[in-house]
This record gives sequence, structure tokens and C-alpha cells, in this order.
Amino acid sequence: MKRKTTIRKNRERRELTVERNVAMPVHLAWEGWTEPKHITKWWGPKGWTTIVYEMDVRPGGVWRYSLQAEDNSGEAAYCRATYGVVEAPGKLVYIDTFADSDWNMVLDSEMYTTVLFEEKSGGTRISIVTRFATNEQLDNAEAMGMIEGFTDAYDRLEEYLETLIGGNDTMETVIS
Repeated sequence: MKRKTTIRKNRERRELTVERNVAMPVHLAWEGWTEPKHITKWWGPKGWTTIVYEMDVRPGGVWRYSLQAEDNSGEAAYCRATYGVVEAPGKLVYIDTFADSDWNMVLDSEMYTTVLFEEKSGGTRISIVTRFATNEQLDNAEAMGMIEGFTDAYDRLEEYLETLIGGNDTMETVIS
């Protein structure tokens, strides 16, 4: 079941917040966000495929991934994130950057991202807070579809994890 996504843009702080309550336990939302076998099933906008090359979810660890339109239109987007804070199952902080195909960071593409997982009645509130170096970068991210991409990703996360919960296996068996 798709739920409402809340969007807040704070120009003074150069932040974009994309938040949703999802109908799943906090530990399952966390695992869906931090394990490559799960994130490849939902990360990114609808119609896009994610490949995870590395995902070391610990302070100082690196997450390298690419996004490509399923119809192969356009070029793949390569991204490299470095984790600063990992507090399971409640908080991830990382700096996400665009990269070239050799994983060299694209200058001035840093997105300071905090993801919060908060247990709520009937599920989990996930908040993605992205801070940009300038308002121009914030505007560019919005113009390139970041809000729609995060909203699609929330939809895909819920749909994917619902298939796991709805299966015959227990969550622990499916998720481990």
C-alpha cells in the first residue's frame, strides 16, 4: 500500500527532506536499506536498475553503486557514498557523490545525507535529509528529479519488502 510522502525544502539550511511512514518494522526497513541483496531490488526511481559494487555499512565504509534506466536510455549514473555514522537500526549518515566509471568523485557533487528510521505505530518513519553545499545544487537536484526518485524508491521499498513479509518464510529467514 502506497503511503503519503512528505517533502520539505529548507533553502536557509540548503536541505531537502523526503519522509514517509512505511508499514514495516524498523529492523526490516533498516535491513532493506543496508544490505546489497535488498537495495538492488528497490533503490532508485521506477524503471531504473541498481547495481551495487560495494556496500560496507560501517563508519568509514564505502557504498559504490550505479543506476541505469531499464530501457538503457542515457548513460549509467555512478555514485560513491562514504558512511560517517551507522547506528543500527536508527540512523545512517553518509556523503553521497556522483562519480565517473572509475569511481573518481565528480567535483562539487557532495550530498550530505542522513537517513533516520523511527518506530511508529504500525510501522516505521523513514526520513531522508539531504544537505547541499549551495542552493544552486539543491535546485539542480530537485530539477533532475530527486524528489520523484526518492518517492519512487519509497514505493519500490514498500512493494519489495511486502513481498518478503507476505511469503511463506519468516522474515528472519528471508532477510538473513
